[in-house]
Amino acid sequence: MSTKPRFPLRFRRKVVIYATWRDQILVFEEPDFPHIGLQVPGGTVADDETVEEAARREFEEETGLDAPDHFEPLGEMTYVYEADEVRHQHLRHYFHVELAGEFPERWEWTEETPDDGGKPIRFAYSWAPLLPVVPVLFGRLDALFPELLRRLEQDETEA
Repeated sequence: MSTKPRFPLRFRRKVVIYATWRDQILVFEEPDFPHIGLQVPGGTVADDETVEEAARREFEEETGLDAPDHFEPLGEMTYVYEADEVRHQHLRHYFHVELAGEFPERWEWTEETPDDGGKPIRFAYSWAPLLPVVPVLFGRLDALFPELLRRLEQDETEA
C-alpha cells in the first residue's frame, strides 16, 4: 500500500476584494506571469491587523487607488493547493467595495512590497462585465461571485 507524502503546511489568512463600478468588476493580469490568469485585488493579512484593515491596505497597495470608505464582508472560504512541495492553506475573507468616480479603461500599477518579500509585481488592470457571463478567475478567486451577484441584485431592488 502506497501513501501520498505529506508536505509541510503553510497557513495564511487572505483577503479578496471584489471592486465594482458601473456593473463591472476590477480585474488584473500579471504581464510578467501571464500563466497565472485573471485575478482581483487581495493579499495576506498581517498578524497585527484585522481582515478589513488588510483589505484596505491590500486594495491600495495593489491598485494605487484610495480605499473606499465601506468594505462589505461577503463571506469566507478555505482554499488549499500544493506547490513547491508545500501544502498551502488560505482562509480567504471576501469583501465587496463599490467604487465611485471616474477610472481609466486600463492601467498598470506595480506593487512594491509583495508578501513573499520578492521583487515588485506589475499588474495590468481592466474592467470585466459581471453579466451576462461572469469572468473566470485564477485559483477560485471567483468562488463568492454568486453571493456578490445576489447582493448587487438585492441592492437594485431596494433602490
